[in-house]
Amino acid sequence: MTQPQPSHTTHTPGRVRVLTGAKPTSELHVGNYFGAIRPAIEASHDAGKEVILMCVDWHGLTDRSKILEPGKYTAGLLATYLTMGFSLEKNMIVLQSEIPEIPEIAWYLSCVSAVGLLERAHAYKDALNSGKEPTAGLFNYPILMAADIVTFDAQVVPVGKDQSQHLEYASDMVKLFNNAVGRPVLFEPKALIQETPLLIGIDGERKMSKSYGNHLPLFAPKKEIEKRIKEIKTDSKGLDDPKDPETCAVFQILKSFASKESIAYMEERLRTGTGYGYGHAKKDLIDEHERVFGCKRELYEHYINSPREMAQLLTPSHNSARQLAATVRQRVRDALSLGIL
Repeated sequence: MTQPQPSHTTHTPGRVRVLTGAKPTSELHVGNYFGAIRPAIEASHDAGKEVILMCVDWHGLTDRSKILEPGKYTAGLLATYLTMGFSLEKNMIVLQSEIPEIPEIAWYLSCVSAVGLLERAHAYKDALNSGKEPTAGLFNYPILMAADIVTFDAQVVPVGKDQSQHLEYASDMVKLFNNAVGRPVLFEPKALIQETPLLIGIDGERKMSKSYGNHLPLFAPKKEIEKRIKEIKTDSKGLDDPKDPETCAVFQILKSFASKESIAYMEERLRTGTGYGYGHAKKDLIDEHERVFGCKRELYEHYINSPREMAQLLTPSHNSARQLAATVRQRVRDALSLGIL
């Protein structure tokens, strides 16, 4: 049962605040663009939404064997969203580690959350089942994720089915805290379950992932893109044989980012088959990748090599986020009767 929401929130009338996170733990590829980057960019151009895109660099620290990766990949992640057109007008891109209110609110949430709740978290249980020695950071991970959300009065959080537990936990922690203080202080978020299908990799078999080495980069040099696309596995159908787009990895990868016209063209040619082989399809995929990503390679490199400029672009977002976080933090402190200054 949904509890009453706080009477004083930071929400903008007529706009829904959407919070989405991106973890900087590897170089980005077409699968990332399809699953997370493009949806966030499209939402940022929706007048009815206020998008807070958070680079959750603290999240990447839970695996101590890869503890240096978030710092290494943060600039590339931020540069990618800027390059591909995330709108900063009335939206925000926020670096999690620059918002000190988040860990403070995480502490308050931890003080009302039972250990058993955290022990049931999927990430923690998976680590135990696989024989790994989980860190305290991984154990407390659900609390940090809940704090990310409630610190900004987020109304909606897009998640995949496998991430729905995160929102359930955040909702539970909001209820636990509000019940503890006897009034609605934290805003209870809602999950937007996304049905994004997995994108197949260039091996034609598994989900596209850098860990499998079957990924297609976004801004790599054109020669590398051409090489990787030519390696995409296909069946043995000949030049004039009809081909099934649904089982063709070349088409599935193209469909994840291409224009409607390019998608329709390749689909028709594959189904017809006449005079259109997989070599032609791969060439069309190379051309479309260059049109969507390759033409922005120079801008991406500019951002990567201009950290001060990128920081200046994101400063208004950071200031707005800090104001939101400070307001929520003060509501929580007031409810707990903390502070005398």
